[in-house]
Amino acid sequence: MTAIFPTPAADEDQRLLSPDELEAALRDIGARRYHNLHPFHRLLHDGKLNKDQVRAWALNRYYYQAMIPVKDAAVLARMQDAQLRRIWRQRIVDHDGDAPGDGGIERWLKLAEGVGFSRDYVLSTKGILSATKFSVEAYVHFVAEKPLLEAIASSLTEMFSPTIISERVAGMLKNYDFITKDTLAYFEKRLTQAPRDADFALEYVKQHATTPELQRKAMAALTFKCTVLWTQLDALYFAYVAPGMVPPEAWQPGEGLVAEKTTAPAGGKHGPFVGSDVPRLPRGVRLRFDDVREKHVLLAPERTFDLDDNAVAVLKLVDGKRSVGDIAGELAANYAADRSLIEADIGTMLAELAQKRVLER
Repeated sequence: MTAIFPTPAADEDQRLLSPDELEAALRDIGARRYHNLHPFHRLLHDGKLNKDQVRAWALNRYYYQAMIPVKDAAVLARMQDAQLRRIWRQRIVDHDGDAPGDGGIERWLKLAEGVGFSRDYVLSTKGILSATKFSVEAYVHFVAEKPLLEAIASSLTEMFSPTIISERVAGMLKNYDFITKDTLAYFEKRLTQAPRDADFALEYVKQHATTPELQRKAMAALTFKCTVLWTQLDALYFAYVAPGMVPPEAWQPGEGLVAEKTTAPAGGKHGPFVGSDVPRLPRGVRLRFDDVREKHVLLAPERTFDLDDNAVAVLKLVDGKRSVGDIAGELAANYAADRSLIEADIGTMLAELAQKRVLER
């Protein structure tokens, strides 16, 4: 849905917009460019990501969250008016908290822990995608170097955040059994903090963007911020969804996690595959050799999984007819190995693929 007054092109309309027209133009930018429209977020909210893809999102988003008070401190340092500083510094408190264990960053760390990460690993930022770092740091530099009006205007993405927060919380609680309300506690506070901050920033921009040039610079600043958010999701999608090319320095599934406790019994719907189980690939999932990367991958709708040689050897025998015992027997004969050990190993491996919804029994 577009605003009544769409964003004007610089060469199309040089007149000064009224405050209401300026607000409509700013809201139109969000309607077209805010990252709730990104395919990665649609997959996240609709429950179509696997647990490792959700983890990649939580880990990379932490870097953005951790840098928000740094960004706000850069803005604060440029404010000459004491009253303005008193209002703006609340943003820093919201994220850093008034004491250890408080604030938005702490709540995001609990979200990351809730999906399985070690706190120390998240704090180290070792596995953050380079593209995430580049885009977040570009935002910090932007607010430090641009005029104050543009720095404040760039924060107006908060006008649109309540919608995405509501979609995210409802969708993730509905679709992921490893997500709880406690895991998503970060977003509860933001439902009141973001509108408060957006209302202040919007009024500031409407009052201080007093020429056509300043109005367009404010709109460009908001567009830039939308691009910062969108770029982070582009990087996540490319690395962890499709084509699934994770850069060498980035987080790999399995790294930085706390060992999960499991109470699932052997066999059954959720436990390791046993000898009598007959594994099969679900509709839309297939084993394929990637000529460009010169390796086998498992292709699923909107997702790609890298495979090691052992997984490839097993999946080549998964045809919906052979049982786990049959597969173990063939592999034992081919590799002169102990059948019982192979059966136990592939039972665990197949269960992990089933949890990612790329294998059925």
